[in-house]
Amino acid sequence: MSSFVRFLVATTLLVNASAFPLHVRDAMEWNFDLFPTARCNGTGNAHTGSGSTGCRANLPTEAAAYRLNSIADGCRIQLFDNTMCDESEMSIVPGPLTTADTCRFPGSGHRYGSYQVTCDA
Repeated sequence: MSSFVRFLVATTLLVNASAFPLHVRDAMEWNFDLFPTARCNGTGNAHTGSGSTGCRANLPTEAAAYRLNSIADGCRIQLFDNTMCDESEMSIVPGPLTTADTCRFPGSGHRYGSYQVTCDA
């Protein structure tokens, strides 16, 4: 094989390798639903992602309850009783997931207006 052909083959492999990198599944994934009622009935709003989020205050409606579907070890979900992720009123859901499909609510008439997810690096 000529040097030029080897060069073309090597270049093609490098271009394809950088255009289609191997993807490793992110181990810091999480998924939960927020519900407008304390019984988790009706239509919930799904929240899914991986890694840390920062404050998420753009919720469609305030939620009275949540159902945790999955949370990776090393992550925690903070649900706030306000729309600014103010830590004066919050619930913390640490990972890993121990019980799924359980409706959980803050009680005392509190409602969730924002959340953030924090995962270890």
